[in-house]
Amino acid sequence: MNIQLDKFASHPNLDILLFVRLTMALSSYLSMNTIIPVSDLQRQAAQILTDLNKSSEPVIITRRGRASAVMVSAKRYAEIEEYLQAFDDHELESLISEGERDIAAGNTLTHDEVKRRLNFPG
Repeated sequence: MNIQLDKFASHPNLDILLFVRLTMALSSYLSMNTIIPVSDLQRQAAQILTDLNKSSEPVIITRRGRASAVMVSAKRYAEIEEYLQAFDDHELESLISEGERDIAAGNTLTHDEVKRRLNFPG
């Protein structure tokens, strides 16, 4: 999966669009229907892994009736990581752009002013 942000780059609501896209991806990820006790995982690990790789659905592993872990296929994990990285990258780009706008508008502080506001000595 390759996330393309270019088509949204000039959109005024880019933050919202990325959030919605990430939320949609994670909501499909979180529709956890398969719940397996850890004892079943121990006995049927090979079959569970085979099934997991055929589906994008996660598997909840329980211990004593409570959720203990979540398993996803390596492919699905990589997709989730890619979504999160794209969201982080966009957030960083937004912060840099905001800083550049502040510099252009003269909304800056000297090093001494920052130290004084943070109550640093010297």
